[in-house]
Amino acid sequence: MVRAKVGVRSVGTPTRGSVFILAMVALVVLLILGTSLVQMAVQGLGTASNDRRELEGLSLAESGVDMAITKLYEDYDGINATIDGGGPYTDSFSLAQGNVTYTVIAPYSGIPDTCLITSDATTWTNRHVRVRVVASYQRDVSRVFEGAIFSNSPLVLNGSGAVYPDATATGGDIYANGDITFNGTSFKMSKEGSIYTTGRTNWVPVDVPATHVHQRIAPVAMPVIDPSYYEAIATTVYNGRITFSNSNMQNLSGVIFVKGDVKIAGNYSGQAIIVATGKIQITGSVTTSNPATDTLALISPKAVAVTGNPTVHGLVYAHSVLADASIDLKGNIEVHGAVVSDVVTTNGSITVTYSDVWKGLPLPGVGKQQWAPVSWEEFYL
Repeated sequence: MVRAKVGVRSVGTPTRGSVFILAMVALVVLLILGTSLVQMAVQGLGTASNDRRELEGLSLAESGVDMAITKLYEDYDGINATIDGGGPYTDSFSLAQGNVTYTVIAPYSGIPDTCLITSDATTWTNRHVRVRVVASYQRDVSRVFEGAIFSNSPLVLNGSGAVYPDATATGGDIYANGDITFNGTSFKMSKEGSIYTTGRTNWVPVDVPATHVHQRIAPVAMPVIDPSYYEAIATTVYNGRITFSNSNMQNLSGVIFVKGDVKIAGNYSGQAIIVATGKIQITGSVTTSNPATDTLALISPKAVAVTGNPTVHGLVYAHSVLADASIDLKGNIEVHGAVVSDVVTTNGSITVTYSDVWKGLPLPGVGKQQWAPVSWEEFYL
């Protein structure tokens, strides 16, 4: 008897051929996904690189505007005589980032005390950016010294801190050319304090009335630091890095001009301005036993760094027309005076109690008139 063989195959089990096909399909899908991810990454890098190049071009063009305003302020190279005679003033300069040509025409559209500044920049990557600014003639540029914190750029207040007015309930204000961002809700201000911003603020301390919050206001110009002027009127001139301490900070007077960096900590007496062409580093408390009569202003076109847990009596000012100067406040810091800079960075607990005892000192902008931007346009060519 012949028995038939019955073959048994498990249902649903793929054969070697079907497994191979599935594997190939999976590899193709993964290859397509990988290629898409690589393309997205390359596009992202290209976008980031393009944004960086545009930012470089914008900063370069802005430096041309700053240079024109500086020349108008100091009347360098006969610029005011040129524009007063009806002709445009044109000049150019080169930096590591590229080349800048700027032109000043006045008056703008026949309006007295106005001018048009056009700055064209070409970066080393051949990116072309143009900035057009309408400026007006300001006869008072001391506004920046009337509040506790003034930032010429967006301001981020990290950590805790406080801003208070002086004994007459004035000056307990915060100002920023840009948005104000409070990282946290532990920052304190008084009911007399105000917030001024050309952008928006993300939060308002509880004691500040709604009527004291001013958003999207016109920008305020910072007074230019003129090193040549300060060197010419200096009572003392130092060359190279200088350290100030208790021993050489008694009976300070007038303008102390330092061609270099400064380190400072200790007790002082007298009334003086220390102007450094380099950076100023506050390494410890800078205080006076007579804050009602003694005063000190620390001025730099580069940077001022304050670290640790110091108390500072006086004005701290950093500003430049070519590259943003900065004030870095890191630690548990108390300032009895004011903090004014292109860029203000805070990390820690920063308390500023306003004081204007520096009045009478030759601060930047005091007794001088200055052109200040009132409108701004950017073009990417």
